[in-house]
Amino acid sequence: MKKMLYLLMMSIGMLFMGSCQKDEVLDLPMDGKIKLTETSLPTGEQLSVFADKALQVGYQNLYFQIKKNGLAVKDQPLTFAPIMDMSSMAHGAPSGTLTYQSNLEAYQGFAVFTMPSGESGTWSLKVTYQGKELEIPVEVTAAAIGNTPVKTFSGNDGKKYVLALVEPSKPKMGMNDLLLMVFLRENMFSFSPVEGLTLGFHPEMTSMNHGSPNNVIPVSIGKGQYQGKVNFTMTGDWRLFFDLKSGENEIANDIYLDLLF
Repeated sequence: MKKMLYLLMMSIGMLFMGSCQKDEVLDLPMDGKIKLTETSLPTGEQLSVFADKALQVGYQNLYFQIKKNGLAVKDQPLTFAPIMDMSSMAHGAPSGTLTYQSNLEAYQGFAVFTMPSGESGTWSLKVTYQGKELEIPVEVTAAAIGNTPVKTFSGNDGKKYVLALVEPSKPKMGMNDLLLMVFLRENMFSFSPVEGLTLGFHPEMTSMNHGSPNNVIPVSIGKGQYQGKVNFTMTGDWRLFFDLKSGENEIANDIYLDLLF
């Protein structure tokens, strides 16, 4: 009897420990994300930077986690900006304001990397925390072959714009959510979201010389974002063409982004 009771207690204990370990894994805020770097801030806290995947040219979500004595820090002034150092000159790229996400225990933002790291230059994230600055080097690879997820172009108004593809990040055959962002390059380091544009849109499969039906033209939903639908009738090389208008003024015609899947 004592032996059976002992075995029963051991089994319950093992189940409890297994349950705790499972909960621990599930509760990891950054589970499934890639840690790009970890460093000490000038104020003494530890900063870890995460992304959904290894950084490539195009739109990328970024997560900044600050810890002090092992505990997440929130409600502190934190900003960042992507900087490309090209030796003889430097420039920035579009990025989003950081907001604290309690479920992630991190500040979330985004960057639109417009070119890869390499012989032309190197990328870093310029982080400002409590008034103190820190530059964190990051590696940005080229987009996958056949993909053009971001384009910088000159408008008919003489201004520079950036068009970036946010979704689909994992395109599939059939109907896909389409989300774009448009930015105005005010100077080499300042990019502001452009709202209220009217977009024309059509996809083409260039190798097969055909388009697809039932696409939904993207419309402005605020903060420089434009949402619609794109229908891929088969896998392969797709080119997404866009016309941009501000009121009655045409900004650009047939600006395209490429997807190969």
